[in-house]
Amino acid sequence: MRKIDFYIQETISQCNYAIFSYNEYKKSLKNSDVKMIFLHLHHFILHSTNLDKLIFPYNNNFRDDIIQNAQQGIGEKIKTIRKLRNHLEHFDERLDKYVKNYNGQAYFDCNLITGAKGFPINDCLRALDGNYYIFYGEKFNIEEIYIELCNILKTLNTKN
Repeated sequence: MRKIDFYIQETISQCNYAIFSYNEYKKSLKNSDVKMIFLHLHHFILHSTNLDKLIFPYNNNFRDDIIQNAQQGIGEKIKTIRKLRNHLEHFDERLDKYVKNYNGQAYFDCNLITGAKGFPINDCLRALDGNYYIFYGEKFNIEEIYIELCNILKTLNTKN
């Protein structure tokens, strides 16, 4: 087994876990089960963002040297995932910022706001608006992330 295969196999596993979580998220969405929607959405995001950590390691020359071949063709596809990953990894800091800016306004967290007009997205911590996961006022298109994840999986399978 080649050294790169350890990382490729784990990355493929994370892709498959993310796809499973995405499918469960969609089922929960159909059932309007808000708690399960955000649970599965959170898992989808975490497994998706693990790809960034595995393929583009921070300050890890050992792994970086091994997986250079796997990085080709994936770098551009992972930018949105990386930004969302940073929000979730530093959730405590984002919560600190939310609390510091809290002035008694209504508190929104894990809300479905699809179709709501004039919803104060900057006042919510997490919300779902159609295909958009909103994290403290910033929107991320879940469908685009899913499509990119599927594209990354295809690319990884060719390198395996």
